[in-house]
Parts: sequence; C-alpha cells; structure tokens
Amino acid sequence: MTAVANKTDTTDTATRIAESIAVLPPLPVTAQKILTCFGDEFIDVDKVAEVVEGDPGICAKLLGLTNSAYFGLAEPLYNIREAIARVLGVDTVRSLVLAMAIQQSFNSKDCPGFKAERFWVDSLKVAECCKKISAMDDVAPDADRDLAYTTGLCSNLGLMALVHLEPKRSDTVLREATAEPGTGTLARLLIDAFGTDHRVVTAELARTWSLPEPMLEAYQCRALGEVQCVSRLGLILCASVAAVGKSTLYLEDRGSLDKYARPLGLRDEDLWSAIDLGERQEERVLSLASNMTR
Repeated sequence: MTAVANKTDTTDTATRIAESIAVLPPLPVTAQKILTCFGDEFIDVDKVAEVVEGDPGICAKLLGLTNSAYFGLAEPLYNIREAIARVLGVDTVRSLVLAMAIQQSFNSKDCPGFKAERFWVDSLKVAECCKKISAMDDVAPDADRDLAYTTGLCSNLGLMALVHLEPKRSDTVLREATAEPGTGTLARLLIDAFGTDHRVVTAELARTWSLPEPMLEAYQCRALGEVQCVSRLGLILCASVAAVGKSTLYLEDRGSLDKYARPLGLRDEDLWSAIDLGERQEERVLSLASNMTR
C-alpha cells in the first residue's frame, strides 16, 4: 500500500513540476539579448558590453572577477568594455552572462543541501572540457563549436530548477546523494522523489526558453542516454560530463569514454586529456564560480 501511495505521489510531483516549468518566468531579458550575440558572426566587444551594462548585478560580478587576484591587474578596471577587451574576452563573457542571467530566475536559498559554488565549479569544468573536445572535432559544425562552452556551462540548470520548485524535497535528495556517493545515485534519487531527474528538466528548460537548437539537441541526447545520437555536440557534452563526473556529486555519468570517442573519431585518451585543466585553469574556474555565487 505504501509503495502504491509513493508511486502516486511521485507521479503527482512529476506532473506538478512539468506544469511549474511551463509557468516559470520567461527567459530573462539579459539572457535573450545575449543569445542574439551567438548568432552574430561579427560579434564585438561593444555589443556584448552594452548587454552587460544593462544588468547592474551581472556587470558588478564581471568587474569583480576582472579585478580578482586571479588576474593580478596592476590597477583595477571599472569599465566593462575594457574588462571584456583586455581581460575576460567576448566568448567567455557572453557564456557567463547567459548562465548568470538564467540563474536569476531560480532561488536556492531554501535548500541548504544545494551548494551553489560547487554547482558552478562542476558546470565550469564541463564547459572547459566541452570547449577542448569541440576543438579536437574536425567534423563539428561551427555552430556547435561556438556553443560548446555555453552548452557545458548551462548543462545542469535542471537541478537548479528542481531546487527552486521543490526546495525541501531537493534538500533531502542532495543530502542522501552526498551520504551515498556513486554512479547514478543522484539521478536515481531524483527519479524516486520526482519521477524525473535534472537531465530531463534541463532539456525541458531549453525547449521552454527556446535556447539555440544545438543546445536543446545536446541536452536531449544526454537526457535520453542516446550514445549514438545524431547531435555531435550531444556526444561532446556526454563525454565531458562523464570525464568531469569522476570526482563530483552533480555530474555522475562516469565510466569509459570510448563509447563517445569512437563516434567522434577520437581516442579515449584524447577525451580524458580534455579534463586535465592544469593548475592555472583550475584557479580560473574557482574564481569564476566564486564570483557567480556572490
């Protein structure tokens, strides 16, 4: 009887979450504006800076990152255009702005088990890995390469959405996952609690918010577990998550990367090498994550 009740409750919860996603606030204006920059072949500093300056919170975070100890500037910079041109770079900034703008739609304060900085460290590592693997892939369309970093950075937003929609139940799941580390633990616990998991919710968010088609296809590929999917960016994302997930809580698709390497025309060791960020990049990831959670 209890099993039936739990099953009914899970089904009801999954339905409620699906309905909640449908009525989430629309994609933030800042995110909408920065997305148009991805389709501009000749994107420049001024255009990205204009979007950033329209969002004081994000502008402050990016300036904070620019003036952090990581970059070691002799004198602080307070002009976002100079910060993008001289320090951060257009590609990194537009990806970070998109992620930070979307983050504003979610509240994780009522879920103590959700560690925002750890979440972004994991996501940033996947982004770096996606960027490296896409650069190795001679067949990937230019659009996939352009979106590789952003796709990795936003690949776990479904977890943030679940935390926002069901903070108490998510807190229980995350605490249990921390106490019981292992491949598939988090996804299994989420499915038990919600009838869905963070991968599926990420794909649904991408569809609801009309994120670029390559990103949506990549998230669907990961959500469905289709190794032989038609999306090369999806294979790159799955491989990156598997590589990075070896030492994280939020990313659990661990195991051999050969099943992703072969369809990409790469070697298993090529994919593993992509996660070797080096001391300098590790420091950069930590600085970025810290600034994104302030």
